[in-house]
Amino acid sequence: MNTDTVAETICYTADVVLRAAGGAGHVLLIQRRWDPYAGCWALPGGHVDVHKGETSLAAAVRELAEETGVVVPAGDLWQVGAYDALGRDPRGRYVTVAYTATLPSPVPPAAADDAVDARWWPLDALPALAFDHGEILASAVSQWSATARTSRTDTFAALSDCFRTDLAALVSEEAPQALTASGFIDLVERARDVLSGASVGYLQEAAEDLDAAVSCLTDALTSSEDEESALLARARIRLRDALEAAR
Repeated sequence: MNTDTVAETICYTADVVLRAAGGAGHVLLIQRRWDPYAGCWALPGGHVDVHKGETSLAAAVRELAEETGVVVPAGDLWQVGAYDALGRDPRGRYVTVAYTATLPSPVPPAAADDAVDARWWPLDALPALAFDHGEILASAVSQWSATARTSRTDTFAALSDCFRTDLAALVSEEAPQALTASGFIDLVERARDVLSGASVGYLQEAAEDLDAAVSCLTDALTSSEDEESALLARARIRLRDALEAAR
């Protein structure tokens, strides 16, 4: 029986799925300078410098900065997973650890190092991706969705704790008619601050409804008493819509 083994060199890399929140969301991609897949779009990433004792997380931070000019602290990245399928890289056996982070809005990138170009792409209009980066991106999107569901519950709970009976009164058809427009504006703006502090993309529609509610209330400040009642009623509806979006 032949017990000889053949040593196989395994390359260790890190990749980053960097998302910008807002609207449908965007992801930062680089256009590769070198083969394989020269000229194709891919996630920022590269080799882990094992000779210097670098971890995959440290490599993710470094490669992202080198290829796109965007600096994200290691503490803001969390692991999507490890990818080691045979044939995922035509150069040989490659194992990558992918990380993800979310920015409130896109930061202008500056392509350098192994990247010819770096660009924010809408998540609903992505180009074909090199390697198995489409699979990695899909895994990250799944994680974002799970996190968003948890965040929705936590955010609504935070709003409820913040406003207690006032919140219930604002969204109720039986809300006190004595509530003035200026008082309503103050409460709505406090609600908007809580939502903004959550820094998650799905709250965009809720923020728009809150803006519309404030607009109605601002108009009410210069209106007659009868008009104010009608505008307050409209504002309540918009606020209710916003809070529903945050559930």
